[in-house]
Amino acid sequence: MTVELASTEAADKNNSSGDGQPKTAKQLEKEAKKLAKLEKLKQKQEKLASIASKDKSQKKPKAKKESAVYSVPTPEGEKKDTSFPLPDAYSPQYVEAAWYSWWEKNGFFKPEYGRSNISENNEKGKFVMVIPPPNVTGSLHLGHALTNSVEDCLTRWQKDSFETE
Repeated sequence: MTVELASTEAADKNNSSGDGQPKTAKQLEKEAKKLAKLEKLKQKQEKLASIASKDKSQKKPKAKKESAVYSVPTPEGEKKDTSFPLPDAYSPQYVEAAWYSWWEKNGFFKPEYGRSNISENNEKGKFVMVIPPPNVTGSLHLGHALTNSVEDCLTRWQKDSFETE
């Protein structure tokens, strides 16, 4: 096959629709617009890719800030020394360091029954609150938060009024 024959066959394919009929001027115009849009899109993507590669190369790695660490030796069960200057930013590790053993020593994690043995009857009576069953649908709404808040308030009021323990 010669070059001229191949080019005329390609031209025939371009100028005819899939069923062998020649394409109308409108169809050719639509195809030209479509090709122009595709070319424009391709150029835009190339431009975005080049910009993205430039941005990646220009970005400097951020210096990772180290959190403050409490390194003062504290005896087990004693309060930590806070006479030193505090760190500039909040650091949970710094704040909570050395407190846990002090909390344990002072009995903050032991329940308060108000009597020596839990099986003994409480002369002040009992405070019992029945909580509703869990939500079957699993979708929470404001009513759930309100119920929990009211229950919490009633329980705290009951405890603070010293009627029961």
